[in-house]
Amino acid sequence: MNKSTNKGFHWGHGIIVTFVLFGAFMAYFYINMTQQVIELVGDNYYEDGQKFQQKIDLKNQRIPASDTLHVQLFAENTLLLIRLPQGIEAANLQFLRPSNSKQDKKLSWQSKDGEAWTIPCEFLTKGPWKYSISWRVNGHEYLKEERIMIN
Repeated sequence: MNKSTNKGFHWGHGIIVTFVLFGAFMAYFYINMTQQVIELVGDNYYEDGQKFQQKIDLKNQRIPASDTLHVQLFAENTLLLIRLPQGIEAANLQFLRPSNSKQDKKLSWQSKDGEAWTIPCEFLTKGPWKYSISWRVNGHEYLKEERIMIN
């Protein structure tokens, strides 16, 4: 009986190579994912969470027709026109970019009653945006949020 030992590649080597490749993939995956910037959570998430119910209540309340404002984008999304109601005291507008918080922008308005607020929007880059506008009329506060897509 001649036992010849074949020292070539066999199924045991395949299992070892598979485990090594899997370990290398997991190490690459871990290193790559730990270097990603996650902007879905704000810096003041606890305080924001406490105010969230108040925000929901403002969004869900019925807005009388006399206190409604109208928002329109014009000129290929480079100009925003907001028609303000009579008796308005103040308005705040915030543009939020879901993928990059550095592009977020906040604007405030205080002026005469029932005018139009025109805002140049060259800063709106292509992609999804969310705007949130809050206003106060005759002591009542209102909130409107809407998602827009800039092409």
